This record gives sequence, structure tokens and C-alpha cells, in this order.
Amino acid sequence: MRIALIEPDLPHAKLIGRLIFAGGHACEHFTSSAPFLQRAADEFFDLLLTENWAGDHCAEDVIPLARAVLPGLPVVVLMTAPRESQIVAALHAGADDCLSKPVRGPEMLARVEAVLRRAGLRRPLQRRRDVIGGYTFDPVTLAVTFRNRTVSLTPKEFRFAQLLFSNLSRPVSRAHILETVWTSRRDVRSRTVDTHASRVRTKLQLRPELGYSLTPLYGFGYQLDAIPPGGPAAPE
Repeated sequence: MRIALIEPDLPHAKLIGRLIFAGGHACEHFTSSAPFLQRAADEFFDLLLTENWAGDHCAEDVIPLARAVLPGLPVVVLMTAPRESQIVAALHAGADDCLSKPVRGPEMLARVEAVLRRAGLRRPLQRRRDVIGGYTFDPVTLAVTFRNRTVSLTPKEFRFAQLLFSNLSRPVSRAHILETVWTSRRDVRSRTVDTHASRVRTKLQLRPELGYSLTPLYGFGYQLDAIPPGGPAAPE
């Protein structure tokens, strides 16, 4: 899942980012709400974690602004030594949950997972398209559009590609791939994962000369990297 974090406190933001990554999610950090809202206009996020004071606005104001851009976006508000009145105000403003700072890793991840589960039950099927790194993912048609062309994928190829792009420049383990793409670790051969990776690489033209490199990580999984124009190619 792609999680946006609005947190002016940089040390605490780094801690949360590490915890989210350990939980198998991608995290994009913003120090205030304005750059988050600008990014959300172009890219999809599955959940917003925001400080009660989001650097430029309070969370009660940020929540409706965020949902005007991303309808139905789940929101968890972070608070330092919160008073009951603050929690009540955040919940009345539309927050799905509140967390005390500094966060406790297992509790934060458990609450995030619970909010995501509830959000999945109430979200409409016609979900906003994901736009990541110039690739547009349409969950309804299972099609990916890039460089003025559209390619149809199988359901597993679509989930595999979306997982890789959601974790751009991060290693993705085979265990995480199996849980996300096949929803099970049983009866799936290693060659099956490699075959799907090869198909995704070919269909989406993930080649260094075209800006992306999909690299197998021996004994671990795969990593997708963006290659800047004129930059060195990632090792194959």
C-alpha cells in the first residue's frame, strides 16, 4: 500500500517511515499539507497519516481537503499527549483513527492495517487510477498506460506490476510478492514468480534505455529502479 505521511518532525517521520516499510508498505513523507495535496492531485495514496498540526494547517482542515482530491481516503491523525477534546474533534472531522506520539511500532501497524481493511470494505470499485512514475494503473480494466500506449495485463501481472511501482527503488521480497499477487505462499513455484516478472518487464518495457530496470535479487526477490536520462543502468 502507498501511505502518505505529513509530519513536520523529521526524526519522528524517519521512525514512522522505517516502521511502515517494515510493515510492507511504501511511505512518502511531506513536511506540510500543501505539497501532499499537490502530489495527491496526480498520484494515488491508500492512506494518509498526518500530524494534528500538519505544518501549515490543522488536521481537521486537512481531512476534507485531502478527500476532495482523493475521495474516501482513510486518515489517521497523530497527536502528542492528546486531550479527549482533540481526539473527539479529529474524529468528528472525519479521521478514521487517532494515534499518540511517539508511536509504538506494533500498535501503529495494527491500527493502519485495521483502517485499511475497513476502507477496503467501503470503497467503490470504480477507484481512482494510480499514476506512478509515468505509468497509469487502471484497476477496473487491468490496463496500464505509459508513453501514449495502453497494455492489458492479467490480474496477477497487474498486481505484480503495481507492487513493484509502489515500492520503486526498494527491494521486494518473494514472500511479499506471493502474499500480494497470489495471496498465498503455498503451491507457487519460484519459476512462476520469475515468469511473471519477465512478462511484466516485457509488457511494460522496463528497460534501462527506456527509464526503468527490473532487477532480480538473488535469494531475495526483485527491485524496480528508475534510471535517469543519461544515468548508469542498474545491474541486470
